[in-house]
Amino acid sequence: MSDYRRTTRECALEHLRPELARAIRAYAQQHQLVDIEAEVLMCCETTAEKISSGRLDTLLSGNADTIAYLALLVTPQRLVWARSGDRSATVAASAKLKELRVKVFRPKLTEDIGLEVHGHVEGTRTQVGGQLVMGPELVARKFCEEIKQAMDTVSPPRKGIRPRRPGG
Repeated sequence: MSDYRRTTRECALEHLRPELARAIRAYAQQHQLVDIEAEVLMCCETTAEKISSGRLDTLLSGNADTIAYLALLVTPQRLVWARSGDRSATVAASAKLKELRVKVFRPKLTEDIGLEVHGHVEGTRTQVGGQLVMGPELVARKFCEEIKQAMDTVSPPRKGIRPRRPGG
């Protein structure tokens, strides 16, 4: 069972939680992503509420957010995300799709769906990786399909090329 109860909804950038929308717009301005709002293929927001398993859990988890929000949006060239929580600051980041490896996954013992993301995040010099987890709703699966299609467009899978066999 997950530590969080997640719900995901599709929405336009202007209908995200205000702090998430502000963070994405500030990030876009800082990184000169001028047409990001016009380029959005899909945008969604996930609310994750901590399921408390008792007093010991509260003591051990320290300052973990009891509620967190995640905004995800995909453009033809980029994945953008922002996160905020009741105890953590609001942050935004993005990466060019052609510089990412993305794998859809299901966290164990849940109906949730997520993206395992590895690659170069704008403004960093190193490769980073992490998970962006959404709820079990159909819109979350739709977002995963949308990002797969966008990634296939920027980096089409090779067809007709067989890997060489060792010794052959």
